[in-house]
Amino acid sequence: MKKTIILLVLITFVAVFGFAGAEEVDIYAYLYNASLTNSAQLDILQQMAEAKLTGAGEFYAKALRRLVSEYKNIRNVTEKNAADEQAMILSALLGAEKYTQAAPDLWLVVEAFSAPLVKAEALMALGKIRATNYLPQVIRVLQSVNAAPTTDRLTGERIAFGAIISLEKFQDPSGYLPVFFAATGWYSTRIRDQALRSLPLIAKDPTPYMMDVVTGPGYNYPTKYLALQTIEKAEVSNQNKVGVAVAALAEGWKSQTNDPQLRNTLAEMRKMAINMINRYKTEDESVYPLLERSYTQGNVDEKIPALSALASQGTDESARILSKFLMDLNAKRQSGNIRQEDEQMVRAVIQALGQTRRPIGRPALNAVVALDWQPAVKTLAQNALRQIGD
Repeated sequence: MKKTIILLVLITFVAVFGFAGAEEVDIYAYLYNASLTNSAQLDILQQMAEAKLTGAGEFYAKALRRLVSEYKNIRNVTEKNAADEQAMILSALLGAEKYTQAAPDLWLVVEAFSAPLVKAEALMALGKIRATNYLPQVIRVLQSVNAAPTTDRLTGERIAFGAIISLEKFQDPSGYLPVFFAATGWYSTRIRDQALRSLPLIAKDPTPYMMDVVTGPGYNYPTKYLALQTIEKAEVSNQNKVGVAVAALAEGWKSQTNDPQLRNTLAEMRKMAINMINRYKTEDESVYPLLERSYTQGNVDEKIPALSALASQGTDESARILSKFLMDLNAKRQSGNIRQEDEQMVRAVIQALGQTRRPIGRPALNAVVALDWQPAVKTLAQNALRQIGD
């Protein structure tokens, strides 16, 4: 007790007489090193934090190194709690000082301390000082917590928060996807929202990362679909969006499954990709066989958007494909082998073909007028011919 009183008097003395920078740090350092308990050291650190000292990085680093080396030998619960508080304060102060030499000891805090708030503070400090040698380790921490909910969810969320802020401060592209998956992971809204806020600070253009997810073999289809949704909402160019959309449409046709849920995910991803292609247009020639496949193998909800996307391209190739569809329907009409869905499709194909305004579509449209289609269908064909013009 007597020792504590003397220390408090000395701290008050420092505050009252206002020693200049380095001298003040030296006095606090002397008091800290003379303290025999973690609780007493914690009192001094709290005073230093309140004093907002500058140039104390070397002292903080030495204090943290000492704390890490002694931590495993602390048995008293009160002292262990004080040591946790010390580690948090020292980590925060080293981060504020951007004292890069402390990086190895900050990482030791992440590994040696069990309290999630302590780990989080050390992780954040590593990002603040841009300790690039430890960037891969921080990424692995977040990837590990992203993988599945921890037994104590709050523990996982606190560690994830520290890692997210750390990667935000690193501002290195390699941190983008781990934070993206945190934004879409098992966490509470608070953690997911923080991840969303951090993403643009890591990289302004998410296009290459979302393309990696859409085309990467290591990601499942719900994740690929999520990446497509993310790029659609992002503030990037239409060309970037449609590039990912074409890739997503291709991915959507790569898998064949009997799982109804997965089949639905694939169909929804393809439909979204098709709608984006319709909206933004593309010069990627690979889109034509993909859209043709969506018409020939997709359900009605996919066929109609595929026709619209072909029409919006407005090219000879899109008109050629639409003409082929229409001639197939004409052949069915002629043979009497027509279904109710075909009656619906012929109207959509005719309108799409007219929208292309390409002369290559005339023969198929003229065939509609000549065949035994309903008057309303023939009228649509005549209107489409007028759109194409002479």
